[in-house]
Amino acid sequence: MYYSSLIIVDYYREQNDLLLKDLIDSNINMNLSIFYEKKDSYKIIRELTYHIGNVGVNLKQTDKNIQDIDIAAFTYNDAKYIRKQMQVNNEDLYFLYIYITLYSEDEKELEYLLNKVEGIAQSRGMRNKKSIF
Repeated sequence: MYYSSLIIVDYYREQNDLLLKDLIDSNINMNLSIFYEKKDSYKIIRELTYHIGNVGVNLKQTDKNIQDIDIAAFTYNDAKYIRKQMQVNNEDLYFLYIYITLYSEDEKELEYLLNKVEGIAQSRGMRNKKSIF
């Protein structure tokens, strides 16, 4: 039996549908493992405050192009929102880890399935990395 694994390293922040729906509906032999890790609120708030200060200074500089300013403003507002939720509403921040393990008795079929799953993941806005053993 041959095995290969992927780890989802990033995904769109806003989803209109269930994140893993297309993978589950694909009927491919795979194991999905989902783990979460609670982050230290004090450290996160401190890092967000530092980030907000740095981005705020960058927003005041006018020599940047308009796209850079838009991206900086977007992250600035996100950081302020997350910090407010953690400080005022006592929310917690968690990191989510998704591992996908595929298996097959044929190495070529495994590679085909791996490419198919990567395509499905990318179409849903998920970036992944292969685990190579």
